[in-house]
Amino acid sequence: MQQFHNVAIIGAESEQSQQLLSLLEQREFPAAQIFPLNIDVAEELDEEEQESRLKWQGQSLEIAEAPLVNWSEVSVAWLLSSEEAAVDMAEQARQLGCVIIDMAHANQEAYSWVHAAVNPEQVAEGLSERWLNCPSSLAGQLALLLHIIQQDVELERVEVNAMLSAANKGKLGVDELAGQTARLLNGLPVEPKLFAQQLAFNLLPEQGEEALLGASQFEAELSEQCRAMLQSPELNINVSAQHVPVFYGDTLSLHLYGTYSLDLLSIKEWLTNHQAFELVEDELVTPVSNIANSESIVLSRLRQNPNTENGVNLTLMANNPQSGVVANAALIAETLIKQYI
Repeated sequence: MQQFHNVAIIGAESEQSQQLLSLLEQREFPAAQIFPLNIDVAEELDEEEQESRLKWQGQSLEIAEAPLVNWSEVSVAWLLSSEEAAVDMAEQARQLGCVIIDMAHANQEAYSWVHAAVNPEQVAEGLSERWLNCPSSLAGQLALLLHIIQQDVELERVEVNAMLSAANKGKLGVDELAGQTARLLNGLPVEPKLFAQQLAFNLLPEQGEEALLGASQFEAELSEQCRAMLQSPELNINVSAQHVPVFYGDTLSLHLYGTYSLDLLSIKEWLTNHQAFELVEDELVTPVSNIANSESIVLSRLRQNPNTENGVNLTLMANNPQSGVVANAALIAETLIKQYI
């Protein structure tokens, strides 16, 4: 007989909350009761508008009051906000026996990075702490790709050129790019808010930080999260990132180098047979034509490095708001309730 579980969403005002609910419903997650909890009062919608936005099985969800939630009876809580109040609430829930799935990277120093398809064994290890960190969408997708290849060959270096769409910063990023584009086409100046400078008709490199030897926080975290998930601390992953004036669809241009020669046909076969990826050949793949309204992770331009038999090049492209963190968070919860709770 299937067991049903009480679950909670801490930071339900996040745009990811309904994406998560929709995916859980699609996957028939056995939720007995769902507690959506708002954190950021400044961003909070009025109660009626918020409840009409959050749906579960065709019904509007009532926003829960935190003091009334009995955390000892909640199996899993997804943390969608890094606000101090949200982290404090999650810590209280953790101490009372609830397992936290951290989608906001609020406590990334203390706990393991977990991807259900890369290192599912970390679910069991993280269960003792009752706190599991979800990697970023791009880190999870890159780690999964490298995990598939490293099952048969040893990689020693990965060069990553990340081209980040406006959607990488959520709806606010998309809105800002749209607003900048409209103003410039009408001969009006723009005032950047979310981005450091004008993004429309421009390209913005990530800004490096002295403490990270010139790397940006994004670049450092992408490589660190991948190494942690792969349990390959010595793997050299070098990331360069820039924001591009594209609404949806992040792109990674990848150059992989093995300790020994890399067989292109074998790599092609491994990737073709994996359900997470769609390998496209002999076709031009772009964010607009292939990614904007898709949940696929598309690989293209798979080819041998012309300078060394130890290298292959390829492109990874995905619409991260519709994949990545949310899907991984749902799969981790499924693993928890099926095997450990």
